[in-house]
Amino acid sequence: MVRTASLGLNLPSPASLARLGSVGGIVELGAVTALALRYLGVNLNFAPVLDICHDPSAANALPGRCWGDNAQDVISRGGVYASNLRRGGVQSCGKHFPGMGRALADPHFSLPVIGLDERELFKTDLLPFLALCPALSSIMSAHIMLPQIDPDYPATLSERVIRGLLRDRLGFRGVVFTDDLCMGAITTQYSPDDAAFLSLKAGCDLPLICHDPLPWLDGLASRLESLNAYDRWDSFKRVEKLSDSLCFPFPEKASLWDSCLRRAEALCRLEEDGGEKLPSSPVQKY
Repeated sequence: MVRTASLGLNLPSPASLARLGSVGGIVELGAVTALALRYLGVNLNFAPVLDICHDPSAANALPGRCWGDNAQDVISRGGVYASNLRRGGVQSCGKHFPGMGRALADPHFSLPVIGLDERELFKTDLLPFLALCPALSSIMSAHIMLPQIDPDYPATLSERVIRGLLRDRLGFRGVVFTDDLCMGAITTQYSPDDAAFLSLKAGCDLPLICHDPLPWLDGLASRLESLNAYDRWDSFKRVEKLSDSLCFPFPEKASLWDSCLRRAEALCRLEEDGGEKLPSSPVQKY
C-alpha cells in the first residue's frame, strides 16, 4: 500500500472536487494520479470509492472520500475518475462492495452493522456498482455486517454477498479483493489466515493481509486444497487476466515527477479557491 503525501504529492479529496462541480478537475485528478502512480511503479489503484455519503459526519473512515450523497453523482463522478485512471495506464478497483456509506462505525476498529436487505440495497447503495462494474477490472469488498442478507458472516467473508450478490446478481467477472483483513472489524473475530480462507471460500480472489502477513501464510496454504477445484481455477484465470492488463512503469525522469507535482499543486489551488477545504482521506493516519 502506497501513500503519496510523504513523497510531496498532495491531491484534493474527491469530496472537495465534487463540491466544486468541476468535471475538468475530476478528469485531471484521474490523469495526475495515473501519471504519478505509473512513475512510482504502481499499476493498480484501489479507487474509486463508490460508497454513497449518507452522513458526512459519520466516523466511518469515509469523510472526504466519497464522490457524492446520491447514487447518480457517485456513478458519474466516480466513473469519470476511474476512466481517466485507466486512460493513464492504471487499473481501477471499485470499493467498498456492497456499499458502506451507511456505516456508523469505522471498520478499522469495529464491525459496522447495516440493516438493509437486498431489495433496499438495489434501490440505493448497490447502484454505483451495478452501473460501473462492467468497466472495472476489480472490486474490493466491505467489512460490514448485513444481517438481513447473511446473519453469520461479514460481507467480505460471506458467500451470499460475494458469490450471490456480486457474481450471480450483478454478473461481475473481474477480480475481487478483500479489504485489509488486519482491520479491527475482522480481527475481533477471526485470525488473518482464517479470514483469508473464508474470503476465498466466499468467492474473493485476492485476500489482503497488509500487516505482517508471513506468519499466516503456512496456515492458509495448508487449506487451499480443500477449496473447490473449479472455483480455484476460475479465480486463477481472473487474476491472470488482470495481471495481463497491467502496464509497465514509466522511466524515471525528474522532469516527469516535477510535472506531477505542478499539476497536483494546481488542483489543490482549485480546491482552495472553492472555499473551505474538506478533509483528505482519513485512512492516511492508519
